[in-house]
Amino acid sequence: ADKKLIWWLLPVSVISVVMSWGDNFSTLNYFLFDHLPGFNKFRSVTFALVLILIAMPLLGMAGLEQLLKQGLGKTERRKLLIVFALTGGLAFLLWLTGGFGSFLKESEGQLPVWLTNAMKEDRSALLSSDALRSGIFISIFFLLIYFELHKKISAVLVYAALLVLMLIDLGSLDKRYFSEQNYRRKSDDAVQQTEADKRILADKSYYRVYNLQNPLGEARTSYFHHSLGGYHGAKLRRYQDLFDSLVYPQTNKLIEDARSTGLRFSDYGVLNMLNAKYLTYGPGADNIILNPAANGPAWLVSELEVVQSPSAELSTLKDLNTRTKAVIDGSKFQVSAWTGSADSLARINLVAATQDKLEYESNTTAKGFAVFSEVYYPHGWKAFIDGKESEILRVNYVLRGLWIEPGKHRISFEFKPEAYYTGDKVTAGFNALLIIFFAFAVFRSFKE
Repeated sequence: ADKKLIWWLLPVSVISVVMSWGDNFSTLNYFLFDHLPGFNKFRSVTFALVLILIAMPLLGMAGLEQLLKQGLGKTERRKLLIVFALTGGLAFLLWLTGGFGSFLKESEGQLPVWLTNAMKEDRSALLSSDALRSGIFISIFFLLIYFELHKKISAVLVYAALLVLMLIDLGSLDKRYFSEQNYRRKSDDAVQQTEADKRILADKSYYRVYNLQNPLGEARTSYFHHSLGGYHGAKLRRYQDLFDSLVYPQTNKLIEDARSTGLRFSDYGVLNMLNAKYLTYGPGADNIILNPAANGPAWLVSELEVVQSPSAELSTLKDLNTRTKAVIDGSKFQVSAWTGSADSLARINLVAATQDKLEYESNTTAKGFAVFSEVYYPHGWKAFIDGKESEILRVNYVLRGLWIEPGKHRISFEFKPEAYYTGDKVTAGFNALLIIFFAFAVFRSFKE
């Protein structure tokens, strides 16, 4: 292949393998984890192997292209035979022996001997089978290229055969991971509603359900309802902090109260501000607790308290009556403590809700402060009051807050991440250039 390609594809391949070692080469990989942008977002360091899976086939195709262009001289014939002997010979050796490794993880050494022996045999048989398969493909590829270089068969036939073989190779491997079962349309009733779900779904208002049984580790509640929990491999750190510091303790208190003195819903301020109208603890219709003190999707508070650190904000929130008061971190937002006048007629209601837009209507006789039971996320969410953008404040550690002027207003939150829309335009531009370059290349090829 062209040496210019070798100089960057080979190092990329080596780096890819080294990065995939992770903790086995901690000196490099911990440095990359701390300093390489995006590297600490990998679910697993083995994703780095994607680089070598792109680099090596690209290098191989470049070498094949150059070989077919130059033809078969004495030097090329010797190199081709050496490559075939090395790759085909290795595949043949692995087929005969079944491999030379232990085929066991260190943690599997504690398993019964009969089980580890069966695992070794099974894994060795898989390696042997794949080695035979690889050897057959290598041999066919070699023969096709060899005969084409000697002009024994048509070049078009060779290229077509190579294309078919590659498709067979990729297709047979892909079917191991994506069988016909993966391409069947899933039934809408794959997750069945429980009697508790049916009873809750009769309520058409906007609320959240809090599953007391492993709320951040299960996903079925979120399938049917707006939920306080739900499983995801990557969680918002601040929301996780709120759960660890306040939600779980208040949940324990709620359970203790239910067993002893009785439920006092006004005492669970954090659950109320998260609009947990229904608490569930099982699938039955009677396994539901209705929380009449839930604050709803939005409300107006009469007092805003300012603290000077996130820890102080959490500490204050612990015993806060979230229905009438909110707390804000003054080290993050430049605001002053505020106490409003009582306004029994003031109201704010949610009128429309989609995944990327929430709309509210407010009516107040004096300036007020509204708290919205939605997680504060500055990277994309924008607030508009009567069409004019307004600053979103983070209150109660995780929620959104807005200053509301007297009178009737239309308030909307819209998710408009600039990075997404900019990236979408950049992607569209490069796709257009790619199509133009491809069309030009095809045109030049036919013209020549």
